[in-house]
Amino acid sequence: MADSVNWCNPYQSREGEWLRGNLHTHTSPASACGQVPLDRMLDLYIRAGYDFLAISDHMVCTPVVDAPLLCIPGVEWNSEQGEHAGLYGDGLLVQPDGWLDRAQSAVLATVTESGGFAVLNHPNWTYRPHYHREELLNAGPYNGVEIFNGVIKRLEGYEIATDKWDYLLAHGRRVLGVASDDAHIEDDVAQGWLMVRVVERTPQAVFAALKQGNFYASSGVTMFDIRREGDRLEVETDDAQEIQVIGEGGRLLQTVRDHSVQFDLATAECVYVRVTAFGQGSAMAWTQPFFMR
Repeated sequence: MADSVNWCNPYQSREGEWLRGNLHTHTSPASACGQVPLDRMLDLYIRAGYDFLAISDHMVCTPVVDAPLLCIPGVEWNSEQGEHAGLYGDGLLVQPDGWLDRAQSAVLATVTESGGFAVLNHPNWTYRPHYHREELLNAGPYNGVEIFNGVIKRLEGYEIATDKWDYLLAHGRRVLGVASDDAHIEDDVAQGWLMVRVVERTPQAVFAALKQGNFYASSGVTMFDIRREGDRLEVETDDAQEIQVIGEGGRLLQTVRDHSVQFDLATAECVYVRVTAFGQGSAMAWTQPFFMR
């Protein structure tokens, strides 16, 4: 599990800069469903202003050499039952040789117990369907769940899965919320991303910040400060038009039509609080949850 996360305040460290990145990316021919060669995919993300990237081809860890982006080794593991998980960490750690016939719980345990970062992917994709919330609740150890998956905009289902995230958080599963492109074609690039706060521009610093939960997820809204001081929670954005404070189980606690919000956690009377910001059109951003204890 993400035992290095300060669940009362994932953003306790406010030093450094925000870097933009994506963990869920496919290339051709490594992924049969990928339609973009590796070099072209890297170029697309560079042109879109990204700082880090994980190539997560299906069942293979695609090597990336001398890339101008910070690269996080990754792979998308999938079972014959249709389960999909993004596994990230050392290149040797996430090599999936012989994993096709392993249970998902065993794969997740291997990755997380070895210091890796595991994310359950696109829970509101209707293939299978994928995942039921009870499956997420009872899955093996994992660090995060995709609360936004861009490719599902053009597939069957719904790209946003904060409903299942709130279900997990309310039932005791402390998992982080991740936004990803799941890019397969060029038009999939820059749909959803992570903004990770780091003190140095290295893959190691990005990975450490992911494990600590010092990041927010976005599909278009920019948060430039997230802070908790005692019971006072404040979030400031560049471009939000409305901000909602969400409590346990998805309950709406406060709404402001503004680019920033202040909230007194002492009034929440719930297990956790998180913040969602809404921008122009369908643009959104999500903080990680702040637990009361």
